[in-house]
Amino acid sequence: MAITYRQYPTSPNMANNNLVYEVTSDKSQQPQYQFVMDIYTSGSADFIQRVKQQPNPSLKGVFDIGQIIVQYLGDDLPFTTAGFSTSSFTMGGFEVRMGEEYGTSTSSSVLLYNGIAPVTGSPAKIADRYYWNTNGLVDYPNAINFNFDSGSYLAMESASIYNTFDYQHALTNGPTTQNINDGEYLTTALFNGNFMDPTSDVIAQDVAYVVINVYNAAGSNIQNYQLENTTANGGGPRTSMGDLWSTAAPDQTAGTRLIHIGVGPQNIADLGTPLNSSWAYYTVKPIGQGDDNLENNDGVWATLRFNKSTGNCAYNGVRFAWKNEFGVWDYYTFGLQSDSSTGIERQAYEQTFVDFSTSTNGIPYDKQRRGQSQFYNALTTRKTANSDWLSQADADWLKELFFSPNVYIQNGLVFEPVVIGSTELVEKTNPRTQKNFQYRIEFQPANQPRPRQ
Repeated sequence: MAITYRQYPTSPNMANNNLVYEVTSDKSQQPQYQFVMDIYTSGSADFIQRVKQQPNPSLKGVFDIGQIIVQYLGDDLPFTTAGFSTSSFTMGGFEVRMGEEYGTSTSSSVLLYNGIAPVTGSPAKIADRYYWNTNGLVDYPNAINFNFDSGSYLAMESASIYNTFDYQHALTNGPTTQNINDGEYLTTALFNGNFMDPTSDVIAQDVAYVVINVYNAAGSNIQNYQLENTTANGGGPRTSMGDLWSTAAPDQTAGTRLIHIGVGPQNIADLGTPLNSSWAYYTVKPIGQGDDNLENNDGVWATLRFNKSTGNCAYNGVRFAWKNEFGVWDYYTFGLQSDSSTGIERQAYEQTFVDFSTSTNGIPYDKQRRGQSQFYNALTTRKTANSDWLSQADADWLKELFFSPNVYIQNGLVFEPVVIGSTELVEKTNPRTQKNFQYRIEFQPANQPRPRQ
């Protein structure tokens, strides 16, 4: 016996958390002893970092790799996704291998041991081989332990058979019913695939299809879409819907384990067939696959509904997209009045009346040289937006917008980064009659106009 794992993170998890490993070793009292941890990109020989640590007074090694691996993740920007997009930056796979080093005396040289047997070699002791992490963060004040409660957003069901289940596994704290306008983008994200054994052809959260059903004001179904999660449509790991999970499983990557699905009216329009003009609401259901390669409508990973909104009092509103606590994107339109103001910073100098650098034989009278002359103008644009009245649930959800480190607004068909400033909340000013809330938010473009010189 050499190294033993006493604690390690669950998978999937979030890179901004404390991802804690605790290990012990029957060699930990050897001279000059240190635990040695190597971190790799999961399933590869791509070495990331080595960390060494002496045993604590209880002869244990405690490592936290959260702040290490977060440097290797970023943010996907899938706003205008038509169909599917996989993760390029938000999801990453990592592998941790433990070893140890010690000498024969306090002054001897040290040797590196693999952590499995008393032989030299690189660290090789592995706990749970694969750790999949998003660039998100658990809300620690409300958490019960270090680990993300992935069981509320991931289920390993038997894949490619006609089984029955009904989950709400979209990676959001937002309501399952939302309002949305024509022309607006929206994406939803889900874990996809197997997070235990990367080659498993038995179980997975296999998001094989997405079914969108469109209804008019009378509740009649007027339009349907079926999106196939294949590499040709921006997803994966399937290359075609003729592949059962047993064929697709070996092709999983970190990217295909987190998928973004474009389900806003403009995302759907970008597929080539816009929503019917008489639509009143539509539902979105990511579903599994049956053993005949067709959609399993009884295997539902999430159910979302979007009601048509036409704005308030002719206001265009401001549509925000923000990175939520899962590391993916939520959207909301502040539908009431929005304002914009621009501040100008000017710098000037006092120009003398006499031109001391004249090259002529005489100094002419030139009244244009007198007084101040501006040499620098910087513009700072600030904007405000007002929400409609909100329920308690919506108000709680939208707090994520104010705390998010990455926020955009939709401007036509593009998204522009903004910085959130102050926020005002009007809530229950009369608790007997008022049950709703309203937000007023100040923001400014992250890319301000260049100063003029």
